[in-house]
Amino acid sequence: MDAITMVIAMIGQKGVPSRSGGVERHVDFLSRGLASRGHRVIVFGRRWYVGNAPTPAGIEQVFVPSIRTKHLDALTHSVASLFAAIKYSPDIIHLHGTGIALVAPLARILFPKSKVIVTFHCMDRLFSKWGLIARLAFHVGEWMACKAAHKTITISQELARYCLDAYDTQTTFIPHALPVPEPVVDAGSILDKHGLKSNGYFLFVGRLLPHKRAHVLVDAYAKAREARPDMFADKPLVIVGGASWTDRYAQWLCKMAASVPGVHIVGEKHGRELAALQSNAYAHVFPTSNEGMSLAVIEACQYGRLVIATDIDANREATGGHFFAVPTLDTEVLATHLILACATPSFVRERVAGMAYEYVLRSHNQNDRVDDTLRFYQDALDGRRELVTMPSLAMA
Repeated sequence: MDAITMVIAMIGQKGVPSRSGGVERHVDFLSRGLASRGHRVIVFGRRWYVGNAPTPAGIEQVFVPSIRTKHLDALTHSVASLFAAIKYSPDIIHLHGTGIALVAPLARILFPKSKVIVTFHCMDRLFSKWGLIARLAFHVGEWMACKAAHKTITISQELARYCLDAYDTQTTFIPHALPVPEPVVDAGSILDKHGLKSNGYFLFVGRLLPHKRAHVLVDAYAKAREARPDMFADKPLVIVGGASWTDRYAQWLCKMAASVPGVHIVGEKHGRELAALQSNAYAHVFPTSNEGMSLAVIEACQYGRLVIATDIDANREATGGHFFAVPTLDTEVLATHLILACATPSFVRERVAGMAYEYVLRSHNQNDRVDDTLRFYQDALDGRRELVTMPSLAMA
């Protein structure tokens, strides 16, 4: 692919290498791909998130300060990152998230010769962790993402339709760029540590946020176990994730889970340990009520595991429609589907999971999606006006 060498500033994520968080992992995988093609990628990170972990090869990371509170951390870090980026004279200022899009006008003032890009990852204003003022700020951020940036990326077709309907903005749809996961060597020792057996547990992976509805899953699992103790005596429910400014909810969830036999909350995991848990689950369960495009759902499909999830647009798109769908907030139906998953013959589960695997392999190919992003950057730098939205990916 013929392209100029670009200087690209990534702003809005917490840093690389990523440990958790959809935006963080999205930026991590995308940045590695861009750097491998010879572009200079500068990621503005937060020391408290990265710690002493080495920055991935080829990527430059700059740590800038922030006011680390629920409402000010991301925004103050992004403003500081913009000023820190001046010395690098970037061609592309890539902002991630609608909250961070609030700084898009400042980015255009500080970098009149650069192109300001925003990736619209999800509708944060719908998430119950935020209060009224924060939701209003995210609403303004959505407008900024669509109107104040030179160009806008959406990571799902649902979000592309939303931006067109709500803000009359034609965005460019580019899905997550994900590498094919490698098999975990000696996964058995990791499972043994948690008292688990391969293909012998249900798994929830996600932050402990109210809209992820882990509490609905715990309640459904309790009902399913009570109705069919023969099925669930040796199939525990494992919940992987930590709080994100939601300590009170997480504490309540842990107390709830402690009263249900077979439920284990193991905290935030990453790297080999997370991969071992994901790749050996009997089924992954996602009871969420709102999503942008869940990396955890896509990764469940990448590992060839059955997905049980709420029947929302984001989950249908993430799996290509190849999953066991349940209504949002319906504990009884979710419990029934847990029982159904246990009763379903292995060849049926494998067929559904196999179709989802083929779909995500095609949709989220890392090389293809990085190339899409480079073409998008080049179009922005060239000042082209034609629509560049990718053709819709067929949901086979």
